[in-house]
Order: sequence, then C-alpha cells, then structure tokens
Amino acid sequence: MTELGTTTATVLQATAPFDLACSLRAMESFAPCSGDQLVVDGRVRRAFLHPTDPARAVVTEVVGRDDGVALTVFSDGPLTPAETTAVGERVSDWLSLRDDRDTFLRLARADPAMTPVLAVAEGLHQVRFASLTEGAVFYTLVHHSAHWFAKAYKRRLLSDHGPHGVVDGVAYAAFPPMSKLTELGVEGLKPYASNVLSARRLHAVLTGLSGLDEHWLRTGPADEVYDALLSVRGVGPFTAHALLLRVLGHPDRAPLEMQQHLTAATAIYGAPTPSPTELRDWYGGTIGWWAYTVRTALDWIERDQRAATRAARARRSADGDRSEVTVAG
Repeated sequence: MTELGTTTATVLQATAPFDLACSLRAMESFAPCSGDQLVVDGRVRRAFLHPTDPARAVVTEVVGRDDGVALTVFSDGPLTPAETTAVGERVSDWLSLRDDRDTFLRLARADPAMTPVLAVAEGLHQVRFASLTEGAVFYTLVHHSAHWFAKAYKRRLLSDHGPHGVVDGVAYAAFPPMSKLTELGVEGLKPYASNVLSARRLHAVLTGLSGLDEHWLRTGPADEVYDALLSVRGVGPFTAHALLLRVLGHPDRAPLEMQQHLTAATAIYGAPTPSPTELRDWYGGTIGWWAYTVRTALDWIERDQRAATRAARARRSADGDRSEVTVAG
C-alpha cells in the first residue's frame, strides 16, 4: 500500500446552519457506511478516488470551522489546484455542505412537533454516500437481502477492488469506480452478490447508470432525474428514491408510505398522525430533508434516553452502596 505523504490544505464553505458534530454523529449511526471512515477527536478521515487517476486514492481529513470545514488532502504527490477543487467538490457533496435548508427549517420551526428534533439536529446536513457507485451497489444489493448482507458485500468490493492509501499507519480504501465494476461482468460480480440473479441485476444497474450524466443527475430537476433512474434496468421505485436523496442529494421526494417513515411520523406526531399527503403539502420540496432529519434525530433521542436511563441506574446503585456502608458503620 502507498503511503500518502503529501498534504494539501483548503477551506470548504458550508451553508449555515451547519454543525460538523451532527455530521460525525450521523456517520457513526449510518450502518451501511460504518467503518468506511475514521472519526476521531472531532475530525473525520475518508478515502476518495484520485481526481485524475481512479487507480489511486487520496485521503481527506475534515475538521469543523465556524464558516464550514477545513479540508486536508493526503496524496502520493502534489495536487494541482484543479485536482484540489475536484476533491473538495466530492467532500462537499458527501457532507451536503452547500444544501440551503432555510425553507425546511422555517417550516420545521413552525411545526411544534419538530421542536425536539431541531433541538438535537438543527445543524445536521445530510451525510450521503460518498459516490454514486457506492450508493448504487448498496441499494441494489439490499433490495432483496438484509442490510448487514449488503454492507458486507459492499465492503468486500471496496477491499478487493478499491485503491488503497496509508496515512499515519492506517490504511484507507476508496470505493472503486463504476467503470471497473462494470468491467468485472456478471461472473466477476458473483462473489459480491447472493446469487447469479443478484449479480446480473447489479451489473445491469451499474451499466445503465454509467450511461447517464452524473452531473445532470445531481443538478437536474428531481422529477426528471427520478424518471431517468427508473429507466435503468434493475432500478425500481425503492432504489430510485434512495439514490435520489441519499446519493444525489435531491430533497424533493421521499417514499413516506414506507413503514420506516410511517413509524417515524407516528413517533413525532402521535395520534392522529399526519398522512404522507399532508406532510408533503406542508414540507413541499424539502420533504426528503424532513424524512432524513426526523429518522436520524429519533435515533439520537432514543440513544440519549437509553444512556440517561443507564446513568440514572448507575447513580442509584452507587447511592445504595454508600447507604449500606453508612448503616454498617
């Protein structure tokens, strides 16, 4: 593995409000990508493909600032300004730094049920899959299998075919480019799928996506992008919605009829719970951010409540021990 000893520093602006601490917490609880980055002491390191040579990797380190993030890029040689900018664009997309959430936050602040959500996640920008290829692989594999299964095969693809780099003795791998995975063919993808039908579907999805303009997928009208995704053989509504929000960053659509979103709405609003239509009417083109923020915040709130319960039990136990000592004395 190559030691990445050259560093390039830059600053990436973020649309306020933005809190990197929220992003780091979201990474830790996002199972499909757990282990793909290293979060330590309020900073995160993750590998990306070299901007001009997909056979090489760079490692990025992100640290929070008042106006965005400080970015350090570790590489095996000097980067040109254009290459540094390209890496910064990928990091900005990964962390959704440029998302303007003003409309969503205005609507959420006027929604009383969202008060506890905003209390923990007002500065949360969506953490996306770091590449279209990575997201497409996971959502294609998970369509007919468990999350742990899809994650395991995604990580095996990363380990076997992604370029690696070493920083401070730690090895990082960048998810391989779509072109490399399509070249594997169905036979080459079979070790990373549950069966040959799943391998065929994965190959069809990657081949179909490779024929689309990724820049347009990220910046075009959401409804048109959604239709283009559905036109790819092997992509259904579930995968199209997932790619639209969690990979490409479009907040305009969300499959609120799925049980996970119905459960989240019930947890937030109680009874009577607003219908998906009512939620879409209220949040409009920011409904995807509502879905992401609510589910993420509910997970944090539940974790915090469990931690508080454990701490209270520990205090009661300690108080009981001290009382016994006092009585005995």
